[in-house]
Amino acid sequence: MIWFDAAVVLIFWLIFWNRWYNQCAVKIPVVREKTLGLPDNSPLVSIILPVRNEAHQIENYLPSLLNQDYPNLEIIVVDDCSEDGTGDILKKYAGDHPRLKLVDGQPRAEGWMGKAHAMYQGYEVARGEWLLFTDAHTQHAPYLLSQVMAQILPSKASVAIVLASQRQPSFGVYLVNLAVFGYLFMVTNLRKFMDPRSPQSLINDQYLLITREAYKTIGTHEAVKKYSSNDASFGYLAKLKGFVPMILYGGKTLVTTMYTTPARAFRGWSRSLVNGAWTSLGPVKGSAALVMVTFGLLFFWVVPWLTWLDGLENHHTTQSLTGFLQLLAVLAVLLLKSRNPWKAFGDLMVMPASYLIFAVMVGTGLIGAALRGGTIQKGRVIPTKKCLPPWNPDPERLRTDVPT
Repeated sequence: MIWFDAAVVLIFWLIFWNRWYNQCAVKIPVVREKTLGLPDNSPLVSIILPVRNEAHQIENYLPSLLNQDYPNLEIIVVDDCSEDGTGDILKKYAGDHPRLKLVDGQPRAEGWMGKAHAMYQGYEVARGEWLLFTDAHTQHAPYLLSQVMAQILPSKASVAIVLASQRQPSFGVYLVNLAVFGYLFMVTNLRKFMDPRSPQSLINDQYLLITREAYKTIGTHEAVKKYSSNDASFGYLAKLKGFVPMILYGGKTLVTTMYTTPARAFRGWSRSLVNGAWTSLGPVKGSAALVMVTFGLLFFWVVPWLTWLDGLENHHTTQSLTGFLQLLAVLAVLLLKSRNPWKAFGDLMVMPASYLIFAVMVGTGLIGAALRGGTIQKGRVIPTKKCLPPWNPDPERLRTDVPT
C-alpha cells in the first residue's frame, strides 16, 4: 500500500513538472511601458471591435481604445444588432471622436456565426495594413498597441496575440472562473502552440493582431463562419496555413472582465467549453474528451483534500501524509498559474467548490447543446456540429512565418 501511495504522490509531482516545463519554462515576451520605439513610418492599424448588447459595460472599456497613443490607427466598432441601447452609446462616442467609425451591423447572414460575421463586416471597411480584433470587455493601457507593434514589426511574425489579465468583479465570478482557468492551464501547452508542426494553437480574440495579407491567406473570418468557437478554429487554420502567432504576456497592460455576474459566467463557460471541444474533435469525441478531462480534474483538484481529511479523521499517518504531499503538488501547480503565493493558497482552499461548479457547467453545456443542436449566445442558437479539417500544414510557410 505504501508503494501505491508513493506512486500517486510521484504522479502528482510529475504533473507539476510537466506544467512547469510546457507552460512556465517557455520564454514569452512581456509587454512593458515605453521600452521600445516605433519606426517613423508606422503602418496603419485598423482596430475592429464587434459588440452586441454591451450597454452595461461598453463605456468602461471603449475609452481605453480611443486613448491609444499609436500614431497611425483607425477604430471600427461594429454594432452587431444590439437590442439594449448599445447603439445609442456608440453614436455619442462616434460624434466626439473622429478616429472612431461606427458600422451598423447587418443581420447575421445564412451560415454565419454572429461574432465572426461582425468581425468580417469590420474588415470590409478597414483600411489598415494590420488588423487588430479585440473585445468589448477589454481595457487597454494607452501604450499597449505601440509596444506590441514595436515587438512584432522587426520579427517574422504576421500574427500576434496578447494574453490578458482577468478581473474578477465578485467572489461569485471568481469561483466560477477559477476551475475553468485551472482546466485551461492543465490542458494547454505553450511549447506546442509555438511549434509550427503541432496542430495545437492559441488565438485569443480578446487581442488578435494580424496583417491584412495573412488574414486574407487564412480565408478571413469567412473561413470560420460555421465554427462555433471562432478563436480556436481561426488559430487552427492560421497554423494550418503556416502562420505561427507571436505570444505576448499583457499583464496589467491588457485587463479583461469576461463576465460581470456569476450567472453570466456560468452560461458563458457552459457554452464555451462545449464549443471548444466540439469544434476541435466533433460532438462525440469532443463530448467524451470533455467528460474524461472533467473526471481527471476531480482526482487532481478534489481527491487530495478527501485523502488528507480522511487520514486525519481516522488517525492514519500514511494516508494523511499522502494527501498532504498531493495537496502540496496541487498548490505548486496553482502557484505556477498565478505567480502569487497568497492567491495560490486561496485558490487551493476553494478549488473543490469551484470544481463542482465546473462539473455542473460541463454537464449543463453538453446536455443543452445536445437538446438544442447548439449552444446559446446572447439570444442566438449557435450550431456546434462543424469540426475542423484534418491537420495538413503548408510546408512552405512553415519555414518563413515563425516568429523570431
